[in-house]
Amino acid sequence: MICPGFVRTHLVDKQIPEQAKTLGISEDEVIKNVMLKETVDGEFTTTQDVAHVALMFAAFPTNALTGQSLVVSHGWCMQ
Repeated sequence: MICPGFVRTHLVDKQIPEQAKTLGISEDEVIKNVMLKETVDGEFTTTQDVAHVALMFAAFPTNALTGQSLVVSHGWCMQ
């Protein structure tokens, strides 16, 4: 299983101005201080990040990884 962090999708893009209005902060502050605050590098997870992990799992030469999950999130994890 691949467990991505915040991936910059249309849904996430829609949430940014909504969060800014609700919290009374700028959209840049929502991205930096809400969505990406807990990441190591302040970056969104990309679809390419997720695809690389999928390829890694698919290319693994044995069944040893059966039932595993990997968080792909630039260090962010849900609390």
